[in-house]
Amino acid sequence: MFKKILFIFLGIPLWAGHVTHYMAPPSLMCYSHHAVIRSFLLDGKSKRLVVDTDTLQASIDNPVRTIGHPCHGSRYTRLLTQSAVAPWPISNDGITHQHSGMSITTDLCPSSKQGFERRLYKALIHHFKNPVPVTLFITKRWIDKHPTELKQFQAWQQKGKLAITWGNHTAYHHYHPGKPLEHNFVLSPEEHLTDDILTLEKSLIEHGITPSVFFRFPGLVSDKHAIETVTGLGLIPIGTDAWIAKGQRPKAGSIVLLHGNKNEPKGVDMFLKMVQKGKVRQLSPLVP
Repeated sequence: MFKKILFIFLGIPLWAGHVTHYMAPPSLMCYSHHAVIRSFLLDGKSKRLVVDTDTLQASIDNPVRTIGHPCHGSRYTRLLTQSAVAPWPISNDGITHQHSGMSITTDLCPSSKQGFERRLYKALIHHFKNPVPVTLFITKRWIDKHPTELKQFQAWQQKGKLAITWGNHTAYHHYHPGKPLEHNFVLSPEEHLTDDILTLEKSLIEHGITPSVFFRFPGLVSDKHAIETVTGLGLIPIGTDAWIAKGQRPKAGSIVLLHGNKNEPKGVDMFLKMVQKGKVRQLSPLVP
């Protein structure tokens, strides 16, 4: 049995409990300024995951008995449409740059490493105004092996140290060393992308976390079908123009990619040197 816990952070209710009947609707329907992207039962009670079509903020609420309408013409639907169009590069498809500000995104891929890049997040908390905006692209396999670390992130968020956006990096993050990209990551033969995405979201909700509408492909690898699957589920694919470990330097509007799972310490070292030298002055939320 799961114990239901109610958290309040910045006025946003988050629930922890047992999730069943988790599903995406056949098409996006809007109620006022919110699009419904998931429905489910939380400890047997009907809930839904909705997205503010102007701010892109996701929240969990109760079903309402009103007639919805197709979602058209909003900022949210425009981003979904823009993300789905050709070309479909195999690497780094999706939104790679935002209009202003510098956004920090950290990937939490499956890792056999103990702990996580605590030094990175503590440096962010120390050097920038709290709560520091950061997006965590997280996997279920990382969550399952790092429960203590997940609780630390939640504690930083509750204490107003970090303003975390919880991004989807799939539940399982399939990877086959040495295989070509065309048969790797979400293009692996065993991949069931819809289930992979929904399983991660369900896990987050059961940990008292509200999933966001942002998605990052493992390895930044995708194809047309993968893009259409993600956007069809109401998620916005996010790439990067500043993968620090690959030598890409951040600038105004950059979406910075770092790994918070200890799998890529080189990138964290490089980024922390930039921070210490004052080359990173201000951070903003992920706002494509």
